Amino acid sequence: MSLAEISEKLKKREISSCQLTAECLVEIAENDQDGRRLNTVSEINANALFEARRADQEIQNNQIRSILHGIPVLVKDNIDVKGMHTTAGSYALNDLIAERDAFLVRRLKEAGAVILGKANLSEFAYFMSRQGMPSGYSSQSGQVVHAYAPGFDPSGSSSGSAVAVSARFVPFAVGTETDGSLMSPSIANAIVSIKPTVGLVSRDGILPISHVQDTAGPMASCVTDAAAILSAIAGRDENDPAAWNCRTGDYTGALKTDCGGMRIGLFDNGTEERDRKALKKAKNILEQAGAEVIELTMEEILVSETDALIHEFKQGVNLYLASHNSSCRDLTDIIRFNRAHAQRCLKHGQDLLIRCNAESGTLKESAYLRKRLELEKESHRLLDGTLERYGLDCLMTAGCRVRTNLAPVSGNPCMTIPAAEPDETDYHPLSYYLMSGAYREDILIHVSYALEQALQLFCRPSWAKNLF
Repeated sequence: MSLAEISEKLKKREISSCQLTAECLVEIAENDQDGRRLNTVSEINANALFEARRADQEIQNNQIRSILHGIPVLVKDNIDVKGMHTTAGSYALNDLIAERDAFLVRRLKEAGAVILGKANLSEFAYFMSRQGMPSGYSSQSGQVVHAYAPGFDPSGSSSGSAVAVSARFVPFAVGTETDGSLMSPSIANAIVSIKPTVGLVSRDGILPISHVQDTAGPMASCVTDAAAILSAIAGRDENDPAAWNCRTGDYTGALKTDCGGMRIGLFDNGTEERDRKALKKAKNILEQAGAEVIELTMEEILVSETDALIHEFKQGVNLYLASHNSSCRDLTDIIRFNRAHAQRCLKHGQDLLIRCNAESGTLKESAYLRKRLELEKESHRLLDGTLERYGLDCLMTAGCRVRTNLAPVSGNPCMTIPAAEPDETDYHPLSYYLMSGAYREDILIHVSYALEQALQLFCRPSWAKNLF
C-alpha cells in the first residue's frame, strides 16, 4: 500500500494509527532485534503509541492534517528528535539528548506523522575511518544487516533507514546525504529516494559533515510516497540560510506518466551489459510516453571533495556540539573518548576524525577555500553544463554501483528508483539514477513516476510481512 492508501484506510477507520504503530513495533521486535537481526533501529520513541493515539483522536474528529497523518516513520540517528538521543552512531555521544526537534521533524509532526524511533547508520555518516569500517556499522548500535541478502553491503550511511523501508518495518524513513548516503543505500536495497537540492529541506538540527553538501531526504517504497514525504519536509526555515530562498510546493503534482515535451539524456554507467539493457528499456518507455531521449557520453561524473569535507566536518561538528548537551563538547573530546573506550569505539580506527581535527575549524585556510570554489565550478560545469548544452530536463543512467557524487557536490537534486525486481538467490540490485538542475525535483519525480508505472515492479523481501 502507498501512503495515500494507508491514509484512506485510517480515514475510513479500517485500521488505526495505534494498530499500525503496534504492528511496526512487533515486526521490529521479531526481525530487527530478534530473528533476522537486521539491526536497523537504534532507539524506539517511548511516546510513539501516545502519538498514535493522538493521531487516531484527530482523525476521528476529522482533523486530518495530511496523508502522513498517523503513519509511523523512522528518522536517521543524526537528526534531532526532542527527548531522544542523537548519537550519529557514536558511543561517544550516547549521552546527547536533543532538547528540540530538527526543522524537518517539526514538519513531520505538523503533518501528523508518528515518530516511531531512530534509525541506525554508519558512524558519523560514514566519515570516521577509512581503515576498513563497513557501511552500516556504528560503535553505538552495531552493524546493519541487508534485508534481501545478509552478506550484501547495506551501503552508505543511511543504511538503517534504507533497510528498514526495504524490510517493511515502516512505511517510510528519512535519511541524510553528503555524498551518496541516500542514493547508494537506496540502490543497494531496492527502494526509492530523493536527494533534494541543498536548502530545500532545512539542515537545522542535523549533526553535520558539510554545510555545503548536507541534506536530508525521503526513503520510501514507491515514487508516490517519496513525493508526498518531500512535500511534507521541504520548506523555508529562518534558522537555515540555505533554506531562506528555497522553492517548494506539492510534489505529488508531478506524478504524471505523459512526458511529452521533455528532453532526457541517457548516459552509460560503463559497467555491465544488464545496465545497458535497462537503459534501452528506459529509453523505449520514455519515448512511448512522449519524451525525446538523447544518448550521450558524460565527460566525467566523479569529482573528489574529500579534502574540502575534512575542513568542513570539524567546523560543523564543533558548532553542533556547542549547542547541545553532550559531555563531548568538540571533536577533540570525541577522539579522546574513543581512545579511552578503544575496545568498543576503535574497532575500525578513527583516522578521518584525527585528520579533520588537525584543521583549524575556521574555514579560512587558502587551500580549503580554493578547493571548495574549484569543486563548485567543476561540478556545475559537468552537470549543469551538460544539461544546458543538450537542452535537457534531466540526466539518467542505470546500475548497481553508480558514481553518485556529482549532484551532491554541486548541490543539485538526484533520485533513484529500482529498475528490476531483486533476485534473492543471486542478489545484484539494479536501479535508475537521475540528476537535474537546482529545485527541479518535480522533473525527477515526473520521469521516475513514468518509469515506475510502466515497469510495475514489486520489491519486497519474500520473508517480509505485507503490513502495508
